[in-house]
Amino acid sequence: MKKWVRQHPHLAMAVGYILFFVFATAVWMAVGRRGLADSVVTAIVWTLGYWLFAVFGIRQRRKARARLKEDGQIMAYIRYPDSRTGSLSSLWNQGIATPSAGSIHFQPAVYDTLEPSGRATTIKVQDLLPGRRKVSRKDRKYIQVYGIEAMTVLTDEGAVEIAAHPESLDRLSEVLGR
Repeated sequence: MKKWVRQHPHLAMAVGYILFFVFATAVWMAVGRRGLADSVVTAIVWTLGYWLFAVFGIRQRRKARARLKEDGQIMAYIRYPDSRTGSLSSLWNQGIATPSAGSIHFQPAVYDTLEPSGRATTIKVQDLLPGRRKVSRKDRKYIQVYGIEAMTVLTDEGAVEIAAHPESLDRLSEVLGR
């Protein structure tokens, strides 16, 4: 089921909204004790409202992705797995990564509007470890998108894990020259 949804996201979204419409109609009829026509109209309004939220969210993500691509940047998540126990070593920090030869400039950012939310960091890359792994559901704290992979980068200060979409990691590897 997951595989089909990932292969056909627009069709899955349409089916989801149809199911939501049917469910909302049934709930309005049962709880609201209204007639069929009134329940259908109410369900249409609620379904259109949720659909508009989805459309504007998708549009905002596309604009952000286009802006990042234009500037040679990627949306990425980083964490420092070798930091002290009890620190934020298991949490991913969302931000904008700007790769250049031998380094990555990382600016923490929030939301899909890419608003800066903290001090930028320059990560000097010594080596890029081969192999990637899918970021599992349990390991995905604060990452709300699917299809993310992670790779490990060795720096002067230890290992840094970078998670992003596979295409973004490919571009990152190309720029780093490895």
